[in-house]
Amino acid sequence: MLKECLLVMLGGGVGAVLRYAVSIVLSKKLVNKHWATFWVNITGCVLLGLLFNKTLAYGTDLHIFLIVGIIGSYTTFSAFEYENIDLIAHEKYLEFLKYSSFSCVFAFISVFVGFYIAKLI
Repeated sequence: MLKECLLVMLGGGVGAVLRYAVSIVLSKKLVNKHWATFWVNITGCVLLGLLFNKTLAYGTDLHIFLIVGIIGSYTTFSAFEYENIDLIAHEKYLEFLKYSSFSCVFAFISVFVGFYIAKLI
């Protein structure tokens, strides 16, 4: 358990720095800086898709470091999409629709509520 936590911590540090660097570079190149987050999320999802099956073949440690650590820190959106793909792969289509829809709607509402509460404080 300690080894896995260290792998997540190290990978998470790498992923966080990558996210910051990519966001900074893209924010300078894009008219609307919010699209930098979009591209971080999309590239994270592509990386998740590329690395997921390949890392399983090399063992749990590499999978934990790359997928949970680096990709998980680079973008949690990739984890959200992985969970959606997992639901589809297990033919839980109704659960996929509920989970995906509720996550998007309630995440948006939650950010709005938090923003509003912060203005009141």
